Amino acid sequence: MRSKTTPLDTNAEKKGHVCPPSNATHPADRWESLFVYSFICKFTDLRGNVEGLLTPMDFEEALMLKVPNAVMTAILARFVRNLRPQTRNVGMEHISSTVAAILSDFLKSSERTVFWNEELKANVDPFQGIEGGFFAADWDLKLKILRQLVELQLCHSTEIKGLIDRAWGVVHNKHKKKEMPPEPRPDPSDPYSQENLQLLPIGQDATRKRYWVADDSPRLYLSTNPWKITATFQSISSTREEYVGIIERLKAEGPSEPKEGEKRSKLEVAHLALVKALEGRLPAIDAELARIAKARRKMEQKQVFSEQAEIRQTRLRRTTRRLDYAQMDAGASDDELDDEEYQDNTVEVERFTNSRSTTPSGTSSRRMSEAPERRRSSRAAAVNGKRGSTDDVWSQWRGERRSSRLGAPSGTQLDEPPSKRARTEDSTVSANSTEPANGSSSKAGGAALKPTEVAVDHVAGKKKSRFWFYAVEPIPGQEPESAQTSNGHSQPDTGANGDHPANGDHPNGDHPTNGDSSATDVNSYEKSANGTNGNGNERASQESPSLHSSVEDT
Repeated sequence: MRSKTTPLDTNAEKKGHVCPPSNATHPADRWESLFVYSFICKFTDLRGNVEGLLTPMDFEEALMLKVPNAVMTAILARFVRNLRPQTRNVGMEHISSTVAAILSDFLKSSERTVFWNEELKANVDPFQGIEGGFFAADWDLKLKILRQLVELQLCHSTEIKGLIDRAWGVVHNKHKKKEMPPEPRPDPSDPYSQENLQLLPIGQDATRKRYWVADDSPRLYLSTNPWKITATFQSISSTREEYVGIIERLKAEGPSEPKEGEKRSKLEVAHLALVKALEGRLPAIDAELARIAKARRKMEQKQVFSEQAEIRQTRLRRTTRRLDYAQMDAGASDDELDDEEYQDNTVEVERFTNSRSTTPSGTSSRRMSEAPERRRSSRAAAVNGKRGSTDDVWSQWRGERRSSRLGAPSGTQLDEPPSKRARTEDSTVSANSTEPANGSSSKAGGAALKPTEVAVDHVAGKKKSRFWFYAVEPIPGQEPESAQTSNGHSQPDTGANGDHPANGDHPNGDHPTNGDSSATDVNSYEKSANGTNGNGNERASQESPSLHSSVEDT
């Protein structure tokens, strides 16, 4: 006879897996710390790039702070960008409100999260009733929020899901034809390979306790079976000394040598493999500790430099006065130096004001004309030749070099080569010939004329200029014509315009001819320049005017 069985109640609601609350007093003894820090190391590049985030201990210290800090801000900003790539308000001042807004959007759905309430059958906002935002909350609530953000990234972040699919070789929509073949699974040495992305215990001892590591630091975690609700979790080492002590303890608790013909059990083999794995990490731990020490020294130096920069006085502009080391050696007081610097600055301001207030006509404004006369610059006085007591000023000269542009006498130019005489026409003539310079000299400031040339003030058909003049050269062997008056008496020659005497004076009155035999009638030269001689014959092929430039100050 078949017994009647009560039908199963299919409408009964299934209870979720609820872990008992932890009694840990420090984040190091919570598995969520290992979970979040491992995600940071495996899926982001924050460790080592964020100043102050080098080890799991740095993460725990930042988590326990109740004030905004750079480490926690960088972590939250990266988590927010993974979930909302277009988010901008990720600074220290706005990150708390940004995290609250993103969590509020995900908590509105029916998906169970860490903040699920069984009585309300809904998720509860963790920021409700907290003044000061994320940073003012307790470290336990911060750790729960970070854990929830990591779980949301693993489920909803396109970038994170793409890395996981590529590492495990997952291909979506296999039935659809694609242009490109799927990417092969990455090599085990790849940081985003399956072997490096998954978090597995490094081994277990003979008592079935698991040992966990997150990076190459000496931090070591110990847990019981993680698949049981009653599992425990704690950190057992944070320094190299503690790490080596654990290895020695495991060696002491290890199994003894088996008898002949006996095989070791699986627990004993796992225990020996754990000891070997822990010993193999020692070189990597030493290298990591050296890197951390170097990074901390840089941080300390940067902090010391920033503190010194706050105390150091910054000069906003350079001084306008050259330092006089001779006076400083003589024992000039600081007050005198400050007074001289103030006077030099006053002169510079006065020169700038005069240049700005000068009218287009060259006259200064009324305000500047009424201003009292101030101390003039010694440089300007030296250049303009207005320095009065030159002997008194240079009487204290001690042998140092002084610039001639500042009015220094030639005796103070110790390292200057000897000055040379300027090369002029007179020096050229005196060097090449014993005859004195005659009337064929050039105009004042102009180019030198040949001894057989004569300057012409004006040539018919040629344009007259202020900067150059014409010179003509007579035909060798022909005497120039002499201008005679109608009554047979000799009259002084005149220039081309009839208003300049030709008795040895230049048309401009600068170079006299002194009655030299080479002085000729200007009218005959004008005729030669026009192409005819005194008899009306063409001489264009025999003599021609030459153009000489005259450099005159305008």
